[in-house]
Amino acid sequence: MYIFGDSIVYTGPNGSHATGMKTGYMPYGMECLFMDKFRFTNGKTIPGYIAAALNVSTPLSMDDLYNIEQLGINYASPSSGILPETGTALGVNYCMEKQVDFFNETVETKLRAKFSPTDKLSKYLSALVYLINIGTSDYIHNYLQPDHYNSSRQYNGEDFAELLTKKLENNLKDLYNIGARKMIVFQIGPLGCYPYIINKLKPRSRCAEDINKLVSIFNDKLNGMLKELSEKLDRSSFVTVKTFDLIKRLILSPADYGLAETRWPCCVTQANGTGLCDRGPKYFGSDVPHDVPRISNAMSMEKEYMCRDITSPRLNSSYSQIGKPVKYICQERDYYLFFDELHLTQAAYKLIVNKCLNSTSEGICSPYGIYHLAEI
Repeated sequence: MYIFGDSIVYTGPNGSHATGMKTGYMPYGMECLFMDKFRFTNGKTIPGYIAAALNVSTPLSMDDLYNIEQLGINYASPSSGILPETGTALGVNYCMEKQVDFFNETVETKLRAKFSPTDKLSKYLSALVYLINIGTSDYIHNYLQPDHYNSSRQYNGEDFAELLTKKLENNLKDLYNIGARKMIVFQIGPLGCYPYIINKLKPRSRCAEDINKLVSIFNDKLNGMLKELSEKLDRSSFVTVKTFDLIKRLILSPADYGLAETRWPCCVTQANGTGLCDRGPKYFGSDVPHDVPRISNAMSMEKEYMCRDITSPRLNSSYSQIGKPVKYICQERDYYLFFDELHLTQAAYKLIVNKCLNSTSEGICSPYGIYHLAEI
């Protein structure tokens, strides 16, 4: 499995580029052991859950010294987007086009010599699953930041979504030309309901629906574009993960999915959505809510990719690895939707992946689930 995208699917480390979005210290990856704190959540990520479901190794980052090309690589880059300028106000990142270039370099300089004749390499590449989660930062760290970027003055919502879709379409075609055939592409979530946006815009309603409408324009164009590519590109298979509606349902009806807190993040952080946890009222109301009561004590413990699938309420540290205090971190992380202002908890990521594994009426993947895609 090869992975492309932003901080949502990133597992670190931030070795080769100096972006302002940093992990590697508590509380990030706090359910994980050893060096697995380089992810923007408390534990497992979407790639980890998909890899476990497909019984394959979770790809390591391209920055990891121990990655093995044949097992896949995670090229994701924090704050990156479809557009090359996205997120650059935070520092250096690798946009989607650059990530595809890295993949092509891997194929040409590492894999081609290991697969001879050439048809063996083509067969290998066509059998793998490619995970793409990109576009969130093009809104969060571009279009919605007029002080740093001109995009909102250059394009209306419709034209900006069209720009992103066309650019991403070219990226996916490039992946196809390199050898990718089975691609899983995620929609952008309802950003208008995310704590980062709530804190910034302070809407009167539960969500900033004007932001959600912007994102929905892109998602609709993405759905149509992927359908067209499936029809045009021979032997290609594109699965769309419709995360927007699912996350909206998690927010409005959390109890139906085993969640309890969907408004506040488990870890309240600094302005750009990452950093040390900090107690304090940043949203509606006058105080950060108390820990969510434990719903069930009937829990099992398992370890996959060195991360606990079920969190421990005792697994809290008063100090980060860089020696600064973690002032506040929720204990009942299994029942929170958001881990910080921009990223979900591993509990939420598990729900998303489970809803995408099979082709059912309640599934969020179209035209079929991940299991079916892997078997094609």
